[in-house]
This record gives sequence, C-alpha cells and structure tokens, in this order.
Amino acid sequence: MNIGKSLFPVSTSFSSVTNMRDRMETLEIQLATGKKAHTLSELGNDRNFDMTIRSRQSRISAFQSNIQTVDLRLDFLGNSLERLDEIEAESRGAVAAGGVGLQDTNKITTQTLANARLDEVMVLLNSEVNGRYLFGGSYSDAPPVASLSAIMDGEGGKDGYKTIVGERKLADAGADGKGRLINATLPASTSTSLGGAVDGSELLSDAEIGFANGETFTLSGGGFAPVNIAFTNVGGATSGAILDIGATDIDAFVAEINAQAGANIAQVENGEIIITANDLTNSIVTGGTATTGLVDADAKLDIVSLSEDGSHPFGYKLSTISSSSSAVALNSPSGDPAQLSVQFTGMPLSGETIDIGLTLPDGESHIIEFKAVSGTPENAGEYQVDADVNVTAANFSQAITDELLRIKNTALEASSTYAAADNFFNAQGEDIMRVDGPPFDSATALKVATDSDTVSWYNGQDSSNARQTVTGRVDESTYVNYGVQANETGFVDLVRALSALSVEDYPESDASANDRFTEMSSRQLTRLSESNNSKSGSIELITLELGIAKATNGSAKERHTTYQAQLANMLAEIEQAPIEEVAMELLSLQTRLQASYQTMSTVSQLTLVNYI
Repeated sequence: MNIGKSLFPVSTSFSSVTNMRDRMETLEIQLATGKKAHTLSELGNDRNFDMTIRSRQSRISAFQSNIQTVDLRLDFLGNSLERLDEIEAESRGAVAAGGVGLQDTNKITTQTLANARLDEVMVLLNSEVNGRYLFGGSYSDAPPVASLSAIMDGEGGKDGYKTIVGERKLADAGADGKGRLINATLPASTSTSLGGAVDGSELLSDAEIGFANGETFTLSGGGFAPVNIAFTNVGGATSGAILDIGATDIDAFVAEINAQAGANIAQVENGEIIITANDLTNSIVTGGTATTGLVDADAKLDIVSLSEDGSHPFGYKLSTISSSSSAVALNSPSGDPAQLSVQFTGMPLSGETIDIGLTLPDGESHIIEFKAVSGTPENAGEYQVDADVNVTAANFSQAITDELLRIKNTALEASSTYAAADNFFNAQGEDIMRVDGPPFDSATALKVATDSDTVSWYNGQDSSNARQTVTGRVDESTYVNYGVQANETGFVDLVRALSALSVEDYPESDASANDRFTEMSSRQLTRLSESNNSKSGSIELITLELGIAKATNGSAKERHTTYQAQLANMLAEIEQAPIEEVAMELLSLQTRLQASYQTMSTVSQLTLVNYI
C-alpha cells in the first residue's frame, strides 16, 4: 500500500506561507522606510483622514508664508519708525536749550542740521523691501515721496516749497509791511454840519447821500437851516468813493457837491469835498480855494483805530484788547473784517499798558504790549504821553506802526514760514494750497495748487484709514492691517517743522535774526512736542498700532506652529509605521515562517517506503 501526501493540505500550507512571505516583505519595507503605505489606496479607510489633514497642513503653510512676509515688513517699518522718532527728538533737542547757543552755535547750525535730518526723513519714507515701498499705502510700486531737491526747489517748471514760502511772506506782510492791518487816528465826534456856501449865497437842502465803502451818512435839517451830516461809522473813506450832496442856491439852481476820497487827487473842481482815507478832516473847494469843510480843523482826534484790511486768511487777525489804564476807552475787535479802537479820555500814567492780541497766520497767538512813558520812548512798544490827547493818540498810533513793522521780520516771518509749510505739505484728505496771485502782497485768497504749477511732495495712496490699505491674512478669520502712509499727521508734522527750519537763515547783518530764531524755535518745540504723541497718526501711535499688528502676527504664528504639530502627530498615526511593533511582528513572522518551512519539508519527504 502506497501512503501519499493527500492527507496533508499542501496547497493550503503553500498559500499560508505565501501570505506570510508577502506580509514579511511589507514589514521589511515598513521597517526600512518607516511608512505604512506607499499609496493612498494602501491606507484603506484612513485615506480620507489623511487627505483632510494634508489639505489643512497646506493652508497652514500658506498662512505661515504670509506671516513671514508680514513679519519682515513690520520689522523694516519698526526700524524706520524708531529712527523717525529719534530724529523728532533730536530736532526738538536742537532748539530746546540755550536759545541761539554759545557764540550763536544753535542759530548757525540749525539750518544745516535741519536740512540733513529732512533728507534722512525723506529717505526713510521711501523705504522699500524687495521692491515694495512701505510708506505709500497700497501704492507700493513707486516711491511715495518726491526727491528733496524737487520738494524744496521745484522741478520741471513746477514750484517747490521755497517759492510757496516767498509768496506767503508777501501776502502776510502786505505792501506796507504791517501785516495787513490799518491804523489811523480818528475824531471823537461822529457828526458835523455844513451851512451855506462860502459866499453865503447857497443853502444845503436835505438830500440823499451815497457812499461806496459801507460808511453810513445821514442828513438832517435843510432849507434855511444848516444841514447836519452824521457819521454812524467813522472808519474813514476809501479812495474813489463819491459823496453826493444836493445844494440849492437862492435862484433855485441845483448844485452837487462831489466828495472824492483819497489823499492824492490830481484835479479838484469847485464843489468837491476832498476826503483823505481814514481822516475826516476835509475841505470844500470853491473857486479853487479850500475852506473848512466836513469836519472842523480843531476837532479832537483822540481815537486810534486798528482794522484788518479785508476778509482773507493773510496777515494778523485782531483777537483781543485790554488795558491797565483808566484813561482809555476800548472797543474790542468786532466785525468782518475786524476792527478795534482805543479812545484816550485822559492821560495814561507812566508804566500803564495797552495789550493788543493778534492771531498769526499759522494760528499762534501773539500779544503786543504798549507801555506809556513820560519821556522819549527808548524801547519797543513804548509811546509818549502828552497833555494833549490828540498828541497822545498820535504817539500811540505811531507806536502801533513801529511795532507792527518790527515784528514783521520776527514773529510774522516765522509764522508765514510755518503757514506755508502747512499749505504745501498736505496731510490726509488735504489739497496743496498756495497764495492766489500775483500780486501777492494784496492777495485775498488761497487757491488749490495744480499738478502743472506745483510739486506734489507725496504721491502715495491717500486713505483716511492708512492701516487698512495693506492687509495680510494670517488665519482663516484673522487679518493683520499694517499699511502706512507718509502723509499721516506724525510724519507731516515732522516734515513741516524740518522744512521750515531748513529754509530760514539768520545772517549776522540782520538785527532781527536772534528774535526770528527764537520764534522759529518756539514753533519747532510746539509742533514736535511729546504732548502730540496722543494725536491720531502720530509716530508713536503708528508704532503702537504696528506693534499690535506684530503681536497678532506672532500669536497666529505660534497658533499655527502648535496646530501644525498636532496635525503632524495625527498624520503620523495614519502614515507612519510603528517600528517596534513592526520589528516584533517581523520576528514573530520569521519564527512562524521557519516552522512552516520545516514542517512542509518534513511532510514533503513522508512516504510508506521511507516510513518502513
């Protein structure tokens, strides 16, 4: 009898051994690569989780790339802002101590240092990273600020800041240098009367009077009685105005007296009344001979008036008036244009003062103090008191003129320089403005500058919310706003202050140089004061806001790093082969496979012959 191997499941054994060998090969690959599978299909049901996790990791990588870009730009902006803040402090310190400085050091070096600092500011405001300019909002492909030479001196037929300053100084000073103010001595009486003509053959009749400067005249009386002419506004007359008074002689002939305002009348004819501007002492001309007319020659001229020459933004604006003397009657500034007056009702005591408050073109306040003295005035602002109120009033009026002319080269010029800077270096939402002229010394308005006549110092984006002009998305719902514009308040204030200092010089031959330097310095301190740090758009607030943006950016970076690690662990659980388990399984499988091979080898040799 032949005993075969049919009783032993050889095919099944071979299949099991084959499976074990396949599994062993898989384990060997896992042990070598550390991966569970080479294709998604080999992951089975875990492939959906694997794809979701990898998609999320890809989005986080994109956010981290944005974070890195934003972080780099914020670092550059932070460095620029830090330096701008240092320049602001240096500029403030340069004029804070010592006035003009030992041997006029501050006065001599201020202009040069201001120009150097201004140049550095312009370079910083044109900072760029990888070709992207940082201080132009979303307009990042070109420098947002023009070159310093173009800004100061102009280019291509366009005017720069220096030209704007020159025009503004002329407009503020006026043709006579008195800051667009008019002062005059007026009579206390506001009425007078005219009887018949010089030869007594004419009588004035009640008639209408027309005048062209807003002064009001009324007539009363008439017939055989004198006609009274009452003035309800004694501001004087304007050259070219005509006053018509009807006159009837005894033969019923109607005549007309024409009043020609102005001190320089080329020709006068019979019947004309000559009215000198701001002086109501006048004459009637008859037969080519002037005789006492509208106001008696011995009238008391004890009122000094001071008025603005029109409604416009230039020159001084009258704001206040006060006095320590009981010998004067004051009328505070009123009207448009404003006018004030001082009437001398007695003799002020020596040392008593009259203070007139002015608002300068740049908005600063200035008080002019006038002090009464009994002798010859020796100092600025002094006027001599006389027993005659007319003389005292005249002395006071002259003191006003002298003082206005004196401060023209100090407070007014400094003010005009800064006013021009405010007009030229326009901030957010503002236009560049310049004097509407020529002529400039009699200009009455500012006009918007055009691209054809004036250099534009800033050419970047002009948004009311600069921070939102540039945005970086650093998470699904987190955005970092970090846009900056060179025309924000803090930068503009610094540029204006440095530009004003850089164009103003102080020659040794100029007696007013020290006072002008003091006026410029005080404005520099005010405009660059630490008290401005809380203003919207200040360098400090911009730094703070960008610091918040950097903190938000950093928080998102940390959050993504943590989340990325979590996703990596989850992905590892799906994709990574556990090396210890693989090794143990591989050893176990090796043992089982060896046993299987040995068993199959033994069984393959099992026959009856061998058995017997």
